[in-house]
Amino acid sequence: MEALIGLLPFFLWISLIGWSGAYAYHDAKKRGKPPLLVCALVMLLFCPLSLFVWIALRPAVVRPPFNLDDYRVR
Repeated sequence: MEALIGLLPFFLWISLIGWSGAYAYHDAKKRGKPPLLVCALVMLLFCPLSLFVWIALRPAVVRPPFNLDDYRVR
């Protein structure tokens, strides 16, 4: 039982790295940046500090040049 309690911080750290990578992947994809590259950089470079760097330096969301809800767009 003590061994499992001792491994708890390790599993929490691994889950934090995984969550950071997933968030960075989906955010980069939404913003038009290479998602695998951003995900790899966030996960491998001083996680979770690199996630905060990505959030601070990320570009604006890429918006389409027209309204997608407008059915008259040709």
